[in-house]
Amino acid sequence: MIWTLLPVALIYGFAAALAFGRFADESLVRASINRMIAHVMEFRLFIDSPALIFRAQRELLVENFRLLRLVLLPGGVMAFIFVMLFPTLDAMYGHAPLPAGQVSVVSAHVADGTLEVPAGIRVETDGVRSASDHEVSWRVRPLGRVNGELRVGLLTRRVVAGDGIVYGWRAPFVTPGIEIAYPARVILGMNWMVWFFLISSLAALGLR
Repeated sequence: MIWTLLPVALIYGFAAALAFGRFADESLVRASINRMIAHVMEFRLFIDSPALIFRAQRELLVENFRLLRLVLLPGGVMAFIFVMLFPTLDAMYGHAPLPAGQVSVVSAHVADGTLEVPAGIRVETDGVRSASDHEVSWRVRPLGRVNGELRVGLLTRRVVAGDGIVYGWRAPFVTPGIEIAYPARVILGMNWMVWFFLISSLAALGLR
């Protein structure tokens, strides 16, 4: 899985380097970082002088805000891009297909309805209504490899079981109408975001 994540992270890293190069003044950023390092060194040099330590802390805080202002625009641009990509990337790299033969739960944010499933998935219970969450949940069991569509009334969502890649874009911060309890996936023992930001950071530094 990391080999398919690699080009996405590289492109994001290159885009970040271009955004910071275009919208942030590198000389001002470097000067601000150097001043921050100098203020940190003052803590050790003036450890016996509380007044100077307090001044260094104050100046370090001011410099942090100055640096934040310098990188706010490119940082905001890259944050927006990541937020838009996150639902798709998290579905693909953060979740595994439903295990064949094992019980899973499907929930729909509806007052009432019937769950329609593709061939290869068995619905084992009637819908259980939760008045507090305003949703209905079913226990389902995939019988094998499935790549199809669930439907509850007008709501639809693709379901993957047994093998394959979980996918499907949705708007960020919006709860899907149908929720599927996919198991979590890790890549080489770590969450995909660790690899994503590690690779993209190295790519950005290499380009700069």
